[in-house]
Amino acid sequence: MGNSLATPAQNYKIKQTTSLNGQNITSTIYVKGSRKRSESSGIMGMTADVATIEQCDLKRTVQLNDKRKMYFIEPFATDETAATPPVKPVRTQPGNVTKGGTVTITTSINDTRERKHTFGLTARHIKTTMTSRSSPDACSKSDMNIETDGWYVDLPLFSCPVSVPRNPMGATSQPKQGCQDRMIIKTSGGGKLGFALQLTTTMKSGDGDGMAFSQSLETVEFTRSVLADALFDLPANYTPANSAQDLYSRPDYSSIMRGQDNPQRQTSRTESTVRSQSPPLSQVKRPGTIRIGVLAPTNRSQENFSSDQMQSFLVGKLTSGNTEGFAVSSEAQAREAGCDYILSSDFSKLKQSTASKIGGIFGKVTNTDTSSAQKIEAQVDFKLVSLKTGQTMLQNKAAGKTESSVDGAVEGVLATEAISVLAVAR
Repeated sequence: MGNSLATPAQNYKIKQTTSLNGQNITSTIYVKGSRKRSESSGIMGMTADVATIEQCDLKRTVQLNDKRKMYFIEPFATDETAATPPVKPVRTQPGNVTKGGTVTITTSINDTRERKHTFGLTARHIKTTMTSRSSPDACSKSDMNIETDGWYVDLPLFSCPVSVPRNPMGATSQPKQGCQDRMIIKTSGGGKLGFALQLTTTMKSGDGDGMAFSQSLETVEFTRSVLADALFDLPANYTPANSAQDLYSRPDYSSIMRGQDNPQRQTSRTESTVRSQSPPLSQVKRPGTIRIGVLAPTNRSQENFSSDQMQSFLVGKLTSGNTEGFAVSSEAQAREAGCDYILSSDFSKLKQSTASKIGGIFGKVTNTDTSSAQKIEAQVDFKLVSLKTGQTMLQNKAAGKTESSVDGAVEGVLATEAISVLAVAR
């Protein structure tokens, strides 16, 4: 850029820590004029390669992966973009879309009138609440309550007005197949948010016995320093990604899975990659080895993943001790390779959870970061058959939710599947 974004007085470097489910995330935030850059450490197996730049002067958010030299741009949501339909609507076959019920989201932002001085600024105490209620005929049967209690400040001369669209879902919603609910958005309260220095968020789904979690944010460092304009610009030699998900590396799922720390079952990413390279069919099976023929997972969900890649992942997870996974494309090939079993896997569910979607809406309405609460639901149905007897040895399913990408969710349930299979294939 030809002109400086701001004078040194407008430059801030802020360090914050977020605690979530026993995990600590350290974030560094840089602010200059009308732009803000955020970088954070990884959480639960996710890498920290992606930085987010809010370019308020251009009304857009840029995500960067400096290692891959890739970027993804998303325009800010406005009333105009929320009201504008997609230029190329997705065409669905007749009968594929089913009308559901309603999901009512009510948000309130309230100023307690309490004030305190911190880091040389005046902070205001703001409480927000959000409730989501589904009608009896709704497709998404998930009621939720989210509460935040935080202290917010205005950063002097930092210009990034937040314009909340009347329909926060409108800018990203597109026609999809399946059951569709109608979203009703209600807001109340006159509190003003701003930059959060301290924040506690509590989320609870369902009624009395629903899932609940909380996260807390604290500011540990707040300094004024001179920052280079390049920190907030899009590098000229970076290439665009097809989606924000493409910027992220696949997570190390061994650090995400819990209660599965058997050292004999745990392998590093490098070891899994090496083991996933199946030997040629002509290779003779070692004496005493149990070989499991692994078919490429099939996918009935609306999300996409690489079947070949996940087949290799499952092969690696099944290679442990005297048991080895072996990639095959058919039962005949499995028999030719001397496999003792053949394993088939079918993904019947793979989607962003309702709680995650509602949390995202809440974040747009209240300017609250709910990304750490995003979850992907996955379910795989699998069957293990003995090639010696033709008997079904195991027929089960593995399901779970994870704060991860689609690939991470797929790997998670496949890892659970592998544990069940290894317990039976003897």
